[in-house]
Amino acid sequence: MSLRHIALLSVLLTGCASFPPQPIELPLNPPAHWHIGAGAGEAVGSRWWYAFGDEELNRLVDRALSNNPDLAATAQAVIQADLQLRNAGAALLPTLGASGSTGKQASEASGQDRVTSGSSSLGLSVDYELDLWGRLSAAEAGALAGFQGSEYDYDAARMTLVASVASTWFEWQELQQRVDIARRNLELGEKTLALVEARYRNGVADRSELSRQQTSVLNLKNEVPPLEYQARQRLAALRLLTGDYPFTEEIPEAGLLAVQVPEINPETPASLVTRRPDLAAEEARLMAASADVEQARAALMPSMSLSGAVRFSTNSFLSLADPLQTANGLLALSQTLFDGGQRRNNVAISESRRVALLENYRASLLSAFQEVGDALDREALYLDQEQRLQSILAQAEETLRLTEVRYREGADDLLTLLESQRTVFDARQQLSQVRMNRLIAAVDLYKALGGGWQAEPQGRATAPAEVVRLRPETGPG
Repeated sequence: MSLRHIALLSVLLTGCASFPPQPIELPLNPPAHWHIGAGAGEAVGSRWWYAFGDEELNRLVDRALSNNPDLAATAQAVIQADLQLRNAGAALLPTLGASGSTGKQASEASGQDRVTSGSSSLGLSVDYELDLWGRLSAAEAGALAGFQGSEYDYDAARMTLVASVASTWFEWQELQQRVDIARRNLELGEKTLALVEARYRNGVADRSELSRQQTSVLNLKNEVPPLEYQARQRLAALRLLTGDYPFTEEIPEAGLLAVQVPEINPETPASLVTRRPDLAAEEARLMAASADVEQARAALMPSMSLSGAVRFSTNSFLSLADPLQTANGLLALSQTLFDGGQRRNNVAISESRRVALLENYRASLLSAFQEVGDALDREALYLDQEQRLQSILAQAEETLRLTEVRYREGADDLLTLLESQRTVFDARQQLSQVRMNRLIAAVDLYKALGGGWQAEPQGRATAPAEVVRLRPETGPG
C-alpha cells in the first residue's frame, strides 16, 4: 500500500464519526415572577457600576481589572484550557515523522588492506488513528467545553472582583462617614462641656453634672480611634483588590450620601438562567461530562490505525545518489478482550459524574434565585429604613436644639440634654449604615443578575481581551 493510498483512505474516513453536543435540559422550572414587585428601573448593563455615578469607583474598578493578581492568575487558566483544546484537536490529525542518518566505517584485518564503507538513509513516516467511534472527536468536544467553562469562570471572577471593589469602596466610605460623625459628636460634646463648665463656675450646675459631661466627652473621644482603624483596614483591603500597596498616605474623598442608588430591573426569573457566567460554566462542565461518557463508551470498541513509511538509502557517505527506495503501509486493528470490567466501570463512573454535575447545576440555579430574591428584599427593606431614619434624624436634631435652649435657661437638666445628643448621634450613624446597606444590596443584586453578562448562542470563539493580552506566543508543533 503506497502513502498516496494511505492518505486517500485517511481523508475518506475522516469525519466518519463525530460527537454532536447535546443541549442541556433545565433541571427545574423557574417561577413566572419574583416574589416582590419588580420591573421598574434600568436593565443591567455590562458596565453596571457606572450607574452609581461615582467617578472614583469607576477609576478603582478599571484599576482592579487591569492590575488584580488573582484575576490575572485566573486568566492563565483560560490560556491553559485553550492550549489543551489545541492538543485535543491535534489528536484528530495524522502524525508525521522524519528520520535521517549517515555514517562511515573502516575495518582492517591483520596483513590485509583497510576496507571502508558508508551508508546514508532518509525516511518519512505517517501515523493516523481512525476515529471510527467518535472517541477523539468526543475528547475534542470535551476540551472545547472545558475551554468555554474556563472562560465563564474568568467572567464570573471578573464580575466578583468588580462587586468586591464596589462593596469595599462603599464600606470604606461608610466607615469614613462614621469617623466624621464621631468627630462631629465629639465637637458637640466639647461645646456642651464648655457650657456646663460655665454654669458650674456660676454656681448654676453642680459638680456631678460637670463630671458626667467630662465622662461623656472622654467616651466620645474613645469612639474615634477604633473607627479610624477600621477605616484604614478597609482602605487597605480596597487597595489590595486594585493590586496596589495597601498602606499609603493618600486618602480619597468620601461622599457616601452623594452616591446614587440605582433602580434595577431584574426582568423575569427565567431570564436569569442565561445571564450568569457561573451558571454557564456549570452547563459547560455538563457538556464536558457528556463528552467523557462518549469517550468511555467509544473505548469499548476496537481501535484502528493507519501507518506508512518511505525510506531512501544508499551505501554512500553523505550522499543519496541513486538510492534504494522502500515503502510500506499498515492497517492495524486492536481490541481488548478482557480487562476485568474496567472499561465498563469507566462508563458507569462517567455517567455518575454527569448526574452529580446535573444536581450541582440544579443547586446552583436554586442558589441564584435565592440570591436575587434576597437582594430584592434587602433593597426594599433598607429603602423604607432610610426614609424613616431621615425623618427620625430631622426630629432628633430639632429636639436637641430645643433641649439646648431649655438647658441654658435651666428648664431641662443635663441628663435630658445628653439623651437628646445620643439620639442624634445614633440616628446619624444608623442613616449612614443604612445608606451603605442600600448600596451594597444594589451591588449584590447586580452580581446576582450576572452583572450584565450575556451568553453568546454558540459560545465565544476567542478568549476575553484581558486574556488575549496575557496569552503567550505559541510556535508550530
